[in-house]
Amino acid sequence: MVALVKAEFRKIFTTSLWWALLVPVVLLGFGAGWLGGSIVALIDSVEKLDRAVPLGLLSVSMSTNFSTIFAALFGAMAFAGEYRNRSITTTFLTGNPRGAVLAAKLLAYSGIGLIYGLTNVLFASLGGLLGTGLDFGSFGSPADWLSVGAAGVLAMMLWTLLGVGFGALVASAVLAIILPLVYKFAVEFILSLILIGSPVSGISPYLPGTAGNGIVANMAVPLFVAAVAGPDEPDTPRAVFEFLHLFFGGSYGHPWWASLLTFVGYTAVFIAGGWLASRRRDIT
Repeated sequence: MVALVKAEFRKIFTTSLWWALLVPVVLLGFGAGWLGGSIVALIDSVEKLDRAVPLGLLSVSMSTNFSTIFAALFGAMAFAGEYRNRSITTTFLTGNPRGAVLAAKLLAYSGIGLIYGLTNVLFASLGGLLGTGLDFGSFGSPADWLSVGAAGVLAMMLWTLLGVGFGALVASAVLAIILPLVYKFAVEFILSLILIGSPVSGISPYLPGTAGNGIVANMAVPLFVAAVAGPDEPDTPRAVFEFLHLFFGGSYGHPWWASLLTFVGYTAVFIAGGWLASRRRDIT
């Protein structure tokens, strides 16, 4: 297994895909952080507030929930890229059984997902600090920042692993790229709009994209509101939460850990489906 994992890392680092998809993560993270920090600085210049406005927490949530698609696409190419390049035959023959190949890819790609997650949090934090003029209060307490940052890293890793399972399932580079993009930014968006006010609106937090976004957003939004509202946070109108969730992801009243468990379930389903499909697929 160690040899298989090393082989996967060699495949990853001998191509440019891993850093090419990391570039937009860096840009999105820094841009979201800088924008949030600049807004905080603008508010503070107009009116001095009696407490910090930790928009940095929301910036990390926003950058994470936009950047996870790149982690998913990278993971999807773990198998789909090999089918496209026709190197999958050699991979399966030298890494028999096929389940061992999947396990090695999951381990290697989770490591890259960790790098993506840490990079996102780092650059979102850097952008936020520069936007506020090095005001660390824009990220709330250290515990808040660490909690949201850790959730962001975990979300990035899970999206990467879901991508690996999806790539193994479809075994097509074209589908591995198009379907996640269409679903996350079109299909689920339309579904969410349809579900608003419907009798089954309660299923919205359990949709894959919403659940994945909620891992970070359902933690960041309540922490932000609690920091801004202070002791009056329980009296904060629901509309405030829903407005923030509209822009930063997640669902009102849905705990982050429930989103995490839901998305872990989706990830497990795609990995299991990819494993079954790869076992039966002809590679000759």
